[in-house]
Amino acid sequence: MSSNDLRDEIEGRLAPWQQQLGGDGAGYTNHVLRVLALCDLLADDQQPPPSSREEYLTAAALHDIGIWSAGTFDYLAPSCDHARAWLASIDRSDLTEIVVPMITEHHKIRSAGAPDDAVEIFRRADAIDVELGLLGRFGVSRATYRDLAKRNPDHGFHRALVRLAARRLWTNPTSPLPMLKW
Repeated sequence: MSSNDLRDEIEGRLAPWQQQLGGDGAGYTNHVLRVLALCDLLADDQQPPPSSREEYLTAAALHDIGIWSAGTFDYLAPSCDHARAWLASIDRSDLTEIVVPMITEHHKIRSAGAPDDAVEIFRRADAIDVELGLLGRFGVSRATYRDLAKRNPDHGFHRALVRLAARRLWTNPTSPLPMLKW
Protein backbone atom coordinates (compact mmCIF):
# COMPACT_ATOMS: atom_id res chain seq x y z
CA MET A 1 0.00 0.00 0.00
CA SER A 2 1.45 3.40 -0.92
CA SER A 3 1.98 6.01 1.80
CA ASN A 4 -0.86 8.13 0.36
CA ASP A 5 -3.20 5.12 0.31
CA LEU A 6 -2.23 4.28 3.89
CA ARG A 7 -2.89 7.88 5.00
CA ASP A 8 -6.30 7.78 3.27
CA GLU A 9 -7.08 4.45 4.97
CA ILE A 10 -6.22 5.83 8.42
CA GLU A 11 -8.03 9.13 7.87
CA GLY A 12 -11.11 7.16 6.78
CA ARG A 13 -11.03 5.09 9.95
CA LEU A 14 -10.66 8.21 12.07
CA ALA A 15 -13.37 10.19 10.26
CA PRO A 16 -16.10 9.47 12.86
CA TRP A 17 -13.99 11.21 15.53
CA GLN A 18 -12.71 14.23 13.61
CA GLN A 19 -14.86 16.61 15.62
CA GLN A 20 -13.62 15.17 18.94
CA LEU A 21 -10.02 15.09 17.71
CA GLY A 22 -10.26 18.73 16.68
CA GLY A 23 -6.83 20.33 16.47
CA ASP A 24 -5.20 17.05 17.55
CA GLY A 25 -6.41 15.22 14.41
CA ALA A 26 -3.34 15.75 12.23
CA GLY A 27 -1.00 14.92 15.10
CA TYR A 28 -2.85 11.73 15.99
CA THR A 29 -3.07 10.64 12.35
CA ASN A 30 0.69 11.07 11.98
CA HIS A 31 1.29 9.22 15.26
CA VAL A 32 -0.70 6.30 13.83
CA LEU A 33 1.32 6.43 10.59
CA ARG A 34 4.63 6.52 12.50
CA VAL A 35 3.53 3.57 14.66
CA LEU A 36 2.60 1.54 11.58
CA ALA A 37 5.93 2.35 9.90
CA LEU A 38 7.74 1.31 13.08
CA CYS A 39 5.74 -1.93 13.17
CA ASP A 40 6.99 -2.63 9.63
CA LEU A 41 10.58 -1.98 10.73
CA LEU A 42 10.28 -4.17 13.83
CA ALA A 43 8.47 -7.05 12.11
CA ASP A 44 11.65 -8.43 10.54
CA ASP A 45 10.35 -8.57 6.97
CA GLN A 46 7.11 -10.36 7.85
CA GLN A 47 4.91 -10.77 4.80
CA PRO A 48 2.56 -9.14 4.36
CA PRO A 49 3.98 -6.21 6.33
CA PRO A 50 2.02 -5.07 9.39
CA SER A 51 0.94 -1.80 7.75
CA SER A 52 -1.15 -3.79 5.28
CA ARG A 53 -2.74 -6.16 7.82
CA GLU A 54 -6.16 -5.48 9.28
CA GLU A 55 -5.19 -6.25 12.87
CA TYR A 56 -2.41 -3.64 12.81
CA LEU A 57 -4.47 -1.07 10.91
CA THR A 58 -7.33 -1.38 13.38
CA ALA A 59 -5.15 -1.39 16.50
CA ALA A 60 -3.05 1.53 15.25
CA ALA A 61 -5.97 3.72 14.21
CA LEU A 62 -7.98 3.12 17.37
CA HIS A 63 -5.46 2.43 20.14
CA ASP A 64 -5.65 5.93 21.66
CA ILE A 65 -8.97 7.15 20.23
CA GLY A 66 -10.73 6.79 23.59
CA ILE A 67 -8.75 9.80 24.83
CA TRP A 68 -10.87 11.95 22.54
CA SER A 69 -14.06 9.89 22.09
CA ALA A 70 -14.55 9.35 25.83
CA GLY A 71 -12.70 12.45 26.99
CA THR A 72 -10.48 10.53 29.38
CA PHE A 73 -6.89 9.47 29.88
CA ASP A 74 -8.31 6.15 31.12
CA TYR A 75 -8.95 5.30 27.50
CA LEU A 76 -8.08 1.65 26.92
CA ALA A 77 -11.62 0.29 27.41
CA PRO A 78 -13.31 2.85 25.12
CA SER A 79 -10.59 2.32 22.50
CA CYS A 80 -11.17 -1.44 22.64
CA ASP A 81 -14.93 -0.92 22.32
CA HIS A 82 -14.37 1.13 19.16
CA ALA A 83 -12.04 -1.55 17.77
CA ARG A 84 -14.59 -4.30 18.44
CA ALA A 85 -17.31 -2.25 16.74
CA TRP A 86 -15.08 -1.54 13.73
CA LEU A 87 -14.12 -5.19 13.33
CA ALA A 88 -17.78 -6.26 13.58
CA SER A 89 -18.75 -3.65 10.97
CA ILE A 90 -16.29 -5.09 8.45
CA ASP A 91 -17.12 -8.70 9.37
CA ARG A 92 -13.69 -9.31 10.93
CA SER A 93 -14.66 -10.07 14.52
CA ASP A 94 -12.25 -13.00 14.22
CA LEU A 95 -9.44 -10.48 14.79
CA THR A 96 -10.80 -9.24 18.11
CA GLU A 97 -8.66 -11.74 20.04
CA ILE A 98 -5.48 -10.12 18.69
CA VAL A 99 -6.55 -6.48 18.31
CA VAL A 100 -7.86 -6.05 21.86
CA PRO A 101 -4.56 -7.20 23.45
CA MET A 102 -2.63 -5.00 21.02
CA ILE A 103 -4.57 -2.06 22.44
CA THR A 104 -4.72 -3.08 26.11
CA GLU A 105 -1.01 -3.97 26.28
CA HIS A 106 0.45 -1.11 24.24
CA HIS A 107 1.58 0.77 27.36
CA LYS A 108 2.86 -2.27 29.20
CA ILE A 109 6.21 -1.48 30.83
CA ARG A 110 7.61 -4.98 30.40
CA SER A 111 7.53 -7.20 27.35
CA ALA A 112 4.12 -8.35 26.14
CA GLY A 113 5.50 -11.41 24.33
CA ALA A 114 8.15 -12.61 21.94
CA PRO A 115 9.77 -9.95 19.72
CA ASP A 116 7.93 -11.29 16.64
CA ASP A 117 4.51 -11.38 18.36
CA ALA A 118 2.01 -8.82 17.04
CA VAL A 119 1.20 -7.48 20.52
CA GLU A 120 4.89 -6.96 21.30
CA ILE A 121 5.68 -5.45 17.90
CA PHE A 122 2.85 -2.97 18.38
CA ARG A 123 3.86 -2.21 21.99
CA ARG A 124 7.45 -1.51 20.94
CA ALA A 125 6.42 0.64 17.97
CA ASP A 126 4.14 2.81 20.09
CA ALA A 127 6.80 3.12 22.81
CA ILE A 128 9.40 4.30 20.31
CA ASP A 129 7.08 7.01 19.03
CA VAL A 130 5.73 8.13 22.41
CA GLU A 131 9.33 8.44 23.62
CA LEU A 132 10.27 10.35 20.42
CA GLY A 133 12.86 7.70 19.58
CA LEU A 134 14.99 8.82 22.53
CA LEU A 135 14.87 5.82 24.89
CA GLY A 136 14.46 2.16 23.95
CA ARG A 137 14.43 1.96 20.16
CA PHE A 138 14.57 -1.83 19.80
CA GLY A 139 17.13 -1.62 17.00
CA VAL A 140 15.60 1.32 15.13
CA SER A 141 18.30 3.94 14.64
CA ARG A 142 17.83 7.57 15.63
CA ALA A 143 18.38 8.57 12.01
CA THR A 144 15.62 6.22 10.87
CA TYR A 145 13.23 7.61 13.49
CA ARG A 146 14.11 11.21 12.57
CA ASP A 147 13.41 10.45 8.90
CA LEU A 148 10.10 8.88 9.84
CA ALA A 149 9.21 11.93 11.94
CA LYS A 150 10.04 14.24 9.02
CA ARG A 151 7.70 12.29 6.73
CA ASN A 152 4.92 12.29 9.35
CA PRO A 153 5.44 15.42 11.48
CA ASP A 154 4.32 15.63 15.08
CA HIS A 155 1.83 18.50 14.60
CA GLY A 156 1.70 18.96 18.38
CA PHE A 157 0.81 15.33 19.23
CA HIS A 158 3.37 14.99 22.01
CA ARG A 159 2.48 18.42 23.39
CA ALA A 160 -1.17 17.28 23.49
CA LEU A 161 -0.15 14.15 25.43
CA VAL A 162 1.68 16.28 27.98
CA ARG A 163 -1.34 18.61 28.28
CA LEU A 164 -3.73 15.67 28.72
CA ALA A 165 -1.42 13.96 31.24
CA ALA A 166 -1.16 17.18 33.27
CA ARG A 167 -4.95 17.52 33.30
CA ARG A 168 -5.28 13.88 34.43
CA LEU A 169 -2.69 14.43 37.19
CA TRP A 170 -4.59 17.50 38.38
CA THR A 171 -7.99 15.76 38.42
CA ASN A 172 -6.82 12.26 39.47
CA PRO A 173 -3.57 12.64 41.43
CA THR A 174 -3.69 9.06 42.74
CA SER A 175 -4.09 7.62 39.23
CA PRO A 176 -2.27 9.91 36.79
CA LEU A 177 -1.44 7.29 34.12
CA PRO A 178 -4.11 4.58 34.32
CA MET A 179 -3.12 3.05 30.98
CA LEU A 180 0.29 1.89 32.20
CA LYS A 181 0.68 -1.77 33.10
CA TRP A 182 3.53 -3.83 34.46
